[in-house]
Amino acid sequence: MSDEGRAAAVALLAQADAILAGHSSGHSATLAAFLARQATEALIETRCTELVGPVPGATTRSKLAILKSLDHTEAGQALVLSWYRLSGYCHVHAYELPPTVGEVRAACEQVMGVVDVH
Repeated sequence: MSDEGRAAAVALLAQADAILAGHSSGHSATLAAFLARQATEALIETRCTELVGPVPGATTRSKLAILKSLDHTEAGQALVLSWYRLSGYCHVHAYELPPTVGEVRAACEQVMGVVDVH
């Protein structure tokens, strides 16, 4: 995994962890989920580049399709699952409960596990 994508992901995950560790408002878990999803997207971009070369202009859903089709590693599948989980945490409707700190922290740890593998 490229150092640039990995460094960006680590920095974003560190910010998410700092938000989760703080005593902020009730929306802190959602904000941390947003940062963790950005970290996941940086790792997805990096992994897609490793698999097929640069994919400028491709949507995240297209990149997820690349990972599902071509990346048969546990790390690749973990990125796909993490992205979907974090997207759900980012898009909270008025009739839904927001994600808990524990849920978001577990998702962040899953993404960090991918960083540590590579």
